[in-house]
Amino acid sequence: MKIYTASKTKHAYMWRDWRWNGFNIISTWIDESGKGESNDLEDLTIRCIEESKRADILILYCEPGEVLKGALIEAGAALASGTEVRQVGSCDSISKVFHSHPLWKVYPALDMAFNDPISINQPNKGDNSK
Repeated sequence: MKIYTASKTKHAYMWRDWRWNGFNIISTWIDESGKGESNDLEDLTIRCIEESKRADILILYCEPGEVLKGALIEAGAALASGTEVRQVGSCDSISKVFHSHPLWKVYPALDMAFNDPISINQPNKGDNSK
């Protein structure tokens, strides 16, 4: 299962730990999240959107007081491509309207979001006719 992780860059260490523990995290941004580590921001933005669209699931993480920006774009790209988004945590930048989307799931803890099987009802996943 390919997993894309979206959050503030300060959480990159956490995602690297999950990957180190055997989860197939395909987010390349977590390896260049330090100040000045991304040499080409245009490439980074394109990569993040493409990776979020290719994932089987996207895990969106947020803590109170955080304001998500790029992570919300990545989540939108995932939803548009039929990828399930799994939200863990809450913050004001995540609109409650998304909780009504059939591919938006809310989990109380990261381990539950990582270990829950993929829904077989991902409407657009794998449909290249559109």
